[in-house]
Amino acid sequence: METPGIILLVVSGVISFAVGRLIVRMRNIKRQRKAAEQQAQARRDRPAEPEAKNKAKRKRQLQEIHKANQKNAK
Repeated sequence: METPGIILLVVSGVISFAVGRLIVRMRNIKRQRKAAEQQAQARRDRPAEPEAKNKAKRKRQLQEIHKANQKNAK
């Protein structure tokens, strides 16, 4: 093979590799985003815990709910 043929082969190989890696990266990002969305949906769909009869525990539960609501509002 001549030099221009070798250069063309190397350049096309590099371009092919770069495009392949880009496709794999985008697919992984989409999968991660979908998994995070499913986890968030599962947390939202989870039934609420029954209110505790213990006064201290009930107070702690209310504080946790309040913190969660503040995080969701941001």
